Amino acid sequence: MNNLGLGFIGIGLMGLSLVRRLCYLDYKIGAYDKNFEKLEPLKKISNIKLNQNASEISKNNDIIILCLDKTESVKEVVFGKDGIVNNANNNTIILDLSTTLANETIEFANQLKKTGASWIDAPVSGGPDKALESNLAIMVGGDEKVVETVKPILEAISSKFTYFGESGSGQIAKMINQIIVLNNYDIIAEAASFAQAWNIDANKIPEALSDGHAGSNLLNDLFPRIVNRDFVPKGYASQILKDLQIVSKLANAKNTLTSMSSLTRQLFTILVNSSQEKLDGTSIVKLFDSKENI
Repeated sequence: MNNLGLGFIGIGLMGLSLVRRLCYLDYKIGAYDKNFEKLEPLKKISNIKLNQNASEISKNNDIIILCLDKTESVKEVVFGKDGIVNNANNNTIILDLSTTLANETIEFANQLKKTGASWIDAPVSGGPDKALESNLAIMVGGDEKVVETVKPILEAISSKFTYFGESGSGQIAKMINQIIVLNNYDIIAEAASFAQAWNIDANKIPEALSDGHAGSNLLNDLFPRIVNRDFVPKGYASQILKDLQIVSKLANAKNTLTSMSSLTRQLFTILVNSSQEKLDGTSIVKLFDSKENI
C-alpha cells in the first residue's frame, strides 16, 4: 500500500486517466476540478477524497499535481483567490503536468519560491490511453533535487521521463514534441485524403508502410482514426490550437522560423472556429473533404 497522499487538480481527459492510474497504484488522492461534474466518475473510488477548492488541496497535501488546459487556468489555481498559494509552505511541491507557456512557467516558479514552495514543470505526451498504461513520455524542468523527490510519481505514470534543466525547460521540450506531433495531424490527414481520393484501401497503409521511413506511432494511431472518421476526443482540437499558438509565441520571441507549424495553426484555427473544438484533432481531415461545409 502506498501511503503517500497527493493532491490532483484538473480532471479532464488526461487528468481522469492519471488519477485512475495513481489510484490503481494505491496512492491516496485529494482531487479537485472547478467543474464539479468532472469529479463524478471519482466518487466511488475509495482512496480519493473530493475537495471544494485548490486551497483545500494544498492544506492537506504537500505534493500537488496539476493537469490543466491552459496557462491562465494554472495561474488561477495556484495564485487565485482560493489558490494553492494560500497554504503553500516549504514542503509544498507543485508538479505541473500541464502544457503552458515556458516564460509564464518560469515566472510562476519564481513567484512560488517566495513561499518556500517548489515548482516542477513536467508536461506529458502520449494521451489518456498511455496514461492508464503508465506509458507517457514526460519532459521535466526545475530544481534537480526536488525532481528526485517526485521521481517515484513520474516513474509511476511514465515509460520515460527526461530531466532538461531549470524551470521552463520541460515546457520548451514539450513544444519540440508538439511541433513534431501536431504537424503530423495535418500531414497524415492529407495522406489519408489522397489515398481515399484515388480509391485505394487506405486501411492497409499503416501496415504497408510500417517497415519504411513513414512508419511511426503516429501513423498507426492517427491514420485509421482519420480514415474511419473517428473523432471521439483523445485530445481536443482546441487544445491542439492552443499548443500551436504557444509554439508561435515562443518562436517569435527567438525570431525562429516555424513555417510548417504556422500553416497547421491556420488550419486548426479554421477548424476550431467552425465549432469543431471539442472533436479530436483527427477531425482536421474535415478541411480536406469538399463535402464538409467548413
